[in-house]
Amino acid sequence: MQKPLTALSSTCLCGLLAALICLAPLHAQTPANAPAANNSSPAQAPDETTAKITSLVNAGKYAEAQQLTTGLLVAYPDDQRLIKTKALLDKMLAAPSAPPANQQWAASASAALTGEDKLDYSALIELARQSQQTTDPDDQPKLLKQFMEESAEFLKRHPEQMLLWQLRAAAAIGMVQPVDGFEAGQKLLAAGAMDSNDAGLQQLLAKLKILGWMDEDKVKALQFQADEARRQQAEAAERDRQNADRAQNTFPAAHADGFHYGYGHITIDDSSAVYTGSDQTIHMLRTDMREVKSACFSYICGLYFTPKNGRKYFIVAMTENAVNSRQMERNGIRPPAVLGNAVVSKWKFVSADNKTLTPAGSK
Repeated sequence: MQKPLTALSSTCLCGLLAALICLAPLHAQTPANAPAANNSSPAQAPDETTAKITSLVNAGKYAEAQQLTTGLLVAYPDDQRLIKTKALLDKMLAAPSAPPANQQWAASASAALTGEDKLDYSALIELARQSQQTTDPDDQPKLLKQFMEESAEFLKRHPEQMLLWQLRAAAAIGMVQPVDGFEAGQKLLAAGAMDSNDAGLQQLLAKLKILGWMDEDKVKALQFQADEARRQQAEAAERDRQNADRAQNTFPAAHADGFHYGYGHITIDDSSAVYTGSDQTIHMLRTDMREVKSACFSYICGLYFTPKNGRKYFIVAMTENAVNSRQMERNGIRPPAVLGNAVVSKWKFVSADNKTLTPAGSK
């Protein structure tokens, strides 16, 4: 059963988009509206058989599609998909007649497409279909964005394609794009959509109305609010990413301070390394660093961070327990590679020999 329009969100457009595109090739050519579906839950024909109908329609074999649909309705008399398809095919194959005044919008939506435009139209419908079928939450926004961009260009050439305006309105709701939703709603209204008996279309218009996207005086302010919310979300996501990256590249460590060791943590990011310990805080810029070299003194092995000018800093990777206890014991020391791997990953330093890392391209 199709989901109601009120169930739409930025991550779930499946109900409305599926309803709009399931018979998209037929809507693109039929001169009248399909009867509205009821809210029952009848037994439905298998997907592979309905896919066969779609294939026949795409191939232009409308009579064969009609015959197959009629046969399936004998076995599945309550399948609303078949009922709608049968009604559409019957009208397509019947002698054309002038549409009533209240269905003029549907006639303008069914202008025939030929050549490359027909292929482009089919590609847009498939793109919309993929956006509602994907199970990857990261893919849907990308697919919807692509659909909105490409359909905008297509509609400059064929503004009469009302199904695409419906799909754009539904996608705009999911993407929270009030201006795009307003434009699509105005196109549908100008074509006489309010007089249509298509229940799905009326639900779509009602949703735009409830959101306030039919009011030209409000829609720009609503768009600003939506953009601001997205900006704040993006900033929060970036902060979370940076915090997670910082946590991943922060290591318990000890620093040789004269004849003693200070204990704390060193964070290595894209531009620097910062050691903060019980003895002092040390800032080391990647661009100022000449080399990073491993060295061992008895069982204590660490890295010398050597700037181009100035003193060396000997840092030893430790366990958290060793830092807390401030004890330089053998079982609390970690290999120099712990810090060395972070230097390679974040600074893109390369191995000059088995012990030394230097900036790429340095001599």
